Amino acid sequence: MTFKKRQYLIIWIFFIVYALTFLPHFGVMNSLNWIGPFPLPLAWVLFLNVINTFIIFLIYKKYFVPFSRRMEKAELKGEE
Repeated sequence: MTFKKRQYLIIWIFFIVYALTFLPHFGVMNSLNWIGPFPLPLAWVLFLNVINTFIIFLIYKKYFVPFSRRMEKAELKGEE
């Protein structure tokens, strides 16, 4: 898989998982079942938010850190 395709895939997975967090608002996964100490809708949203948090860290390390370094180098060259 090429780098660009992997980028698109990661971003699309993030948005799909983010959209799934709204399912309890529409009555899906919105029952009074309990999973451990949490009701089902809260457990569902927390689980998906954990997945999104890992994806955000991955995106930050792969794309924004190198971009920030390039911008710092460009600023240093501009000051010289």
